[in-house]
Amino acid sequence: MPDARGEDAYQAYRDAIRRRVCAICLDGADDGSCALATTCPIDEHLLRLVDAILDVRSRHDDAYSAAVEARVCVHCSHRDALGLCHLRRDGRCAVSVYLPLVIEAVEEVDRRPGVSSA
Repeated sequence: MPDARGEDAYQAYRDAIRRRVCAICLDGADDGSCALATTCPIDEHLLRLVDAILDVRSRHDDAYSAAVEARVCVHCSHRDALGLCHLRRDGRCAVSVYLPLVIEAVEEVDRRPGVSSA
């Protein structure tokens, strides 16, 4: 469940992810805005995504992937009745495609002096 402190505690993570991920995202518009017709999965699940990454605290991508799948993907609106995600299957899920960059952004913020984990 997302942190009770609210989304403000996650703003630094959101900003870092936007700098690293949104800047190169294939769904971005020329002006830097998001061109997705629906809510970006990273934004939709930001709190759970950051929490899953912070809880793993290891540099094993498979551990991060498993944590994200267990804590984020199960809440995704893009899953079908069988629990399969057509976006991930088609290589179009921003969470899945950009996970390494999201991890780097979260770790960047977490290393800053005076920033406590969300």
